[in-house]
Amino acid sequence: MVIPFIASSTVLFAAGAVFAYLLLPRGLNFLLGFAGSGVVPLISFDHYVAFVVLLSIAFGVSFEYPVLLIFLLLVGVLTTSQLRKARRFAILGAAVFAAVITPSSDIYTMLGLWIPMVLFYEAAIIVGRLLKR
Repeated sequence: MVIPFIASSTVLFAAGAVFAYLLLPRGLNFLLGFAGSGVVPLISFDHYVAFVVLLSIAFGVSFEYPVLLIFLLLVGVLTTSQLRKARRFAILGAAVFAAVITPSSDIYTMLGLWIPMVLFYEAAIIVGRLLKR
């Protein structure tokens, strides 16, 4: 079981980093357009790189969410019925997590992180049910 977990973790982390990179222009346009046309943004290269790296790590780590859930299902700590009952709290928790972990305060990156986490939660329930058969 180690090889599938390592492979899926690597693929999901890379997918999260790529997704963050693709979402980056919308978030930056929102943040830079927030001040208006009379303000000229002064973005240094090191701040931009730090922002991109932090955003990529945040998305990469959060895309590991289904791997954690499936691991907990396989070990027996959680059951699919528990996950289904806690769906509302998981959706709320994912929204709070997305709002806190994203380095910018725009809605695009928050929704860009929250929606995949909710989808991953639902996918983990489905995969957990298939693995129990």
